[in-house]
Amino acid sequence: MEDLRDFASSFPQFCDRAAVRVPGHGPLPSLEAAHPFEMSAENLTGFRIQEPKDPETLPAMLKLGPEAVAFYVSFRLEPERWGIYLRGRGVKALQEEYHRILWRDLGKYADRDVSDVAERVEYSLVLDYLLTHAKFHFLVDRTAAQWEREGGAARYAPYQAKWYGPPAKPVAQQPEDVGNLEEALANLDAFRMYINPTYGEGVAAVVDGRLDPRNVDEWKAFFIGGRFAVEMANVFSRQPAGWKDFARFLNRKTSVGSTNYVRIQYSYSPELLERGQKELAKRLAGDGTPNPENPFKDASVELPNVYLL
Repeated sequence: MEDLRDFASSFPQFCDRAAVRVPGHGPLPSLEAAHPFEMSAENLTGFRIQEPKDPETLPAMLKLGPEAVAFYVSFRLEPERWGIYLRGRGVKALQEEYHRILWRDLGKYADRDVSDVAERVEYSLVLDYLLTHAKFHFLVDRTAAQWEREGGAARYAPYQAKWYGPPAKPVAQQPEDVGNLEEALANLDAFRMYINPTYGEGVAAVVDGRLDPRNVDEWKAFFIGGRFAVEMANVFSRQPAGWKDFARFLNRKTSVGSTNYVRIQYSYSPELLERGQKELAKRLAGDGTPNPENPFKDASVELPNVYLL
């Protein structure tokens, strides 16, 4: 990963702690007691939070989205400890919520005790969402830093001041109408992962050999057939304006089966996604700047350092 620890000392004019915001929070939250978490396969396989859940997590997500549980801290603010911060008790609360959602649908297809692998699935789904969402904030920050180096003008702080938290418009019909476009695209990144059949195959594979084959097929159908995506769309839609506007980039298809069961399937619109990405790039570049190239199309970044709070 690119070493960004020297950015603040090399370009202090772009790193005013009073101007740069933490997405979802504004001022920098307390990082006291945070410790690094190594994202190794061994650590992730056995990952679980031993502390009790924070009962305020789900209500807080109605106001802060996933930033109530995980937030991105810029290298502009914490050169030595920048990255993604996970609130452990918040992760536990979200894992229990995922458990409730999954077992409402899949509990009847568990003919044996699979609580160990089920918990692993739940934590994996939660972490993948939180980290994918927060990583998009890093991508925006890194893109702004690159333009600041090249052009010598501040991009990130002025963009945040103007666009990160503007008053929500009554209805965001088009990508260009979304006020907090960064949060919408960050949630969309996570949702696109959830509707990826390959991802669903990998999640469902953990019960293969642990359940009757017919029940394994039901688990696979839940993740690959779109039922899980419907549940997550409902979860995301309860978040604030901006975060919930990820739905503006989706296609929603319904069909009715022989038993009058209404099946809903989601896909995303590449055309609308690119429009949203270009609009975000335009906002980040600033007023009076010619339309920049789309730095977010097919962009990938390594996961920043992760810390547990």
